[in-house]
Amino acid sequence: MTYPLVSRTGLAVAIFGCLAMASPAVPRTAPNFISDFKQGTAGWTVVRIDKKVPATQFRAVVIDGIHSIEARADKSMALLTKMVSVDLARTPVLCWRWRVSGALKTADISRKTGDDQAARLYIGLKLPAASLSLGTRAKLALARARGGDTVPDGTLNYVWDNRFPVGTIRPNVYTSQARVVVQETGNANAGRWVSERRDIAADIISQFKTQSGRVVSIALSSDTDNSGESVTAAFAEIHMVGRDEACRFS
Repeated sequence: MTYPLVSRTGLAVAIFGCLAMASPAVPRTAPNFISDFKQGTAGWTVVRIDKKVPATQFRAVVIDGIHSIEARADKSMALLTKMVSVDLARTPVLCWRWRVSGALKTADISRKTGDDQAARLYIGLKLPAASLSLGTRAKLALARARGGDTVPDGTLNYVWDNRFPVGTIRPNVYTSQARVVVQETGNANAGRWVSERRDIAADIISQFKTQSGRVVSIALSSDTDNSGESVTAAFAEIHMVGRDEACRFS
């Protein structure tokens, strides 16, 4: 299932929901730490997409000395969400660590019945009204009437896939307002921390054709309600840095 909320009948009931030291000539930008999870899930909220589907369980854990949030999915789906404000002009690059117990076996992001992932990191966006079609605006209005004003205009979904190669970018099977980016795939790195880096500002421009998009939310998930599988994922040290700066992992 995807962050843009779509019912099992296909009706959209709510969508897009819920560093290394720099040289002396280049001042070091203070990173924007969205969360290092040393305070557990404080400031984050669990959002259930479908109350009929069991919820993925989230808990604060320390793995290999790294404070993190573990998502344990068993035929389940839920989001751990946080509203954020990011200055993309100063810190356009998203850094994070994640790990999974293993890639899913039967998921397939090209099919609605297979839209599951071992791990997903969602970035919720506010986009200029002029970049949205009348149809999209109408769907968003409906979603917000039912799901609240925090429903974003679009999402970037960074996923740990089981099937498509790293670098694959495709529209979500439910809505083109959500882009799915395959950041990791398969089992080669399963069972260990993997550090990631992604230029969010560049992805907004390339995928939504605007330089005026804003990051308004972030969500974490492990999703297995369609595949019926079980998997555990963990997320850590989520922060933003300057484009020419290294990530600040511990």
